[in-house]
Amino acid sequence: MIETKPAGRPTPGQNLRGAAEALLARYPAAPAAETEAAIAVLALWALDAVESGTLPATEADSVFTLLDIELDEAKTGPDLSESTSQLVLEGMTLHDWGTPFSADLDHMRALAFGILRSAP
Repeated sequence: MIETKPAGRPTPGQNLRGAAEALLARYPAAPAAETEAAIAVLALWALDAVESGTLPATEADSVFTLLDIELDEAKTGPDLSESTSQLVLEGMTLHDWGTPFSADLDHMRALAFGILRSAP
């Protein structure tokens, strides 16, 4: 028997992208700490999904690439911390999953939890 997903149910990649797009829509008006915490949670979500095999690493990578491009091109919005920038950059190497060039998931988790610990 072939298992199919119910019609209309979003994939993990679509969920992750939707969350990133919502974060980006709010970014110009949000305090830096709010955006940074949202990126950290998004990263932890993506890492767990990639490791469990429910999200292809290339899809997670594309979301971090979207974040990098849109945050960089935003005309307004707060400056984000170096840790947040590093977290996004690490996420953009997930396309190399399974090779020595891929993101260090432990380092990404440490960055994300550090961001969350410093959030007000």
